[in-house]
Amino acid sequence: MTTTRLTGLLLSAGLVLLTIAAPAAVAAATFGITTPYPAVSVQPGNNVTFNLDITVPQAERVDLSVAGVPTGWTANIQGGGNAVNAVYVGGSTAAAAQLSVSVPQTATAGSQTLTITARSAQGSLDLPLQVTVLGATSGAIQLTTDFAKLSGTATSTFSYSLTLTNSGTQKQTFTLQGQGPDGWQVSVHPASNAQALTDTIDGGANDTLSVSATPPSSVAAGAYPIQVTVAGGGQTANTNLEADVTGSPSVSLSTPNQVLNASVTAGSTGTVSLVVTNTGSTALQNVAVTASPPTGWTTTFAPTSIATLAPGATDTVTATITPASDSLSGDYDITFTVTAGTATATVDIRTTVQTSPLWGFIGLGLIALVIIGLGWVFRRYGRR
Repeated sequence: MTTTRLTGLLLSAGLVLLTIAAPAAVAAATFGITTPYPAVSVQPGNNVTFNLDITVPQAERVDLSVAGVPTGWTANIQGGGNAVNAVYVGGSTAAAAQLSVSVPQTATAGSQTLTITARSAQGSLDLPLQVTVLGATSGAIQLTTDFAKLSGTATSTFSYSLTLTNSGTQKQTFTLQGQGPDGWQVSVHPASNAQALTDTIDGGANDTLSVSATPPSSVAAGAYPIQVTVAGGGQTANTNLEADVTGSPSVSLSTPNQVLNASVTAGSTGTVSLVVTNTGSTALQNVAVTASPPTGWTTTFAPTSIATLAPGATDTVTATITPASDSLSGDYDITFTVTAGTATATVDIRTTVQTSPLWGFIGLGLIALVIIGLGWVFRRYGRR
């Protein structure tokens, strides 16, 4: 083989090797910092995360920093679950990091640009990131219920079911609050957790809320407003509920000073004062007192009935007791009953029958007559 031909073959082989090596050189890593989504939109009060990929042509440390963070916002670079200021890149494999940005609820609508800067022996690179804060839009929070009005007694717990809809595009955490009249206890929580005070809902999703309202024991009959407020992402939604307390009738019967004894003289009459109290939460109508006396006895009442008795109010009824003419001295039980619709109460009063003083005088008169008669007999027949 001639020298000229050998030289030509060597040159051809060199060109082939250069041609094969060229793509590998092109494919080698270059210094860069990228993210798949450099511009995002977010509602106030939410967080957003940018995934970062850092590459270098050879293994070295790359320092990272963030600039342009608006006042009130927070932004930090994270890696491996920690806040970091630099990453070490192996050269053949990109290093991963994340920029976490927290947008306050007070943020105004508009676009903000944050800049990530990467510095290494290769130089310095900037990666601008755009965060657009969305304005509050009507209907972004919807709070609805199928049954806004419920009825029950003063001892009832009014339970409502509401649907909270997040029609925005971002996951949002909502604070839950309920307000009722003075003395009412109102709680609002997710149906899945009775202890939770907030509810987190994905964008475009909804959740069920449970609302319970308990009235005070002294509540009067009537309609009471209950308001539920949900706030999150700079937006607020309210719904008005109503608890219709129908009232619980209740009545009690007693005597002044709680004295449950009375006395009456045989052949005469006696009186007992009875105190009627409306212990329920609704007005009582046509309140009447009756009695169950022993056989042959009679009882009358003044007044015969009470037309209306408001909750918490009292009135006095006087019972006149007349024992049977042949009643012996002793104690007798009389049951008094007050009735007002479905409400009723009773009280037992021990009534003592005493002998009339007239019989004492009659006895003394008879004794006197006997003594006088004996004296007359001794005077007339004593000398014989």
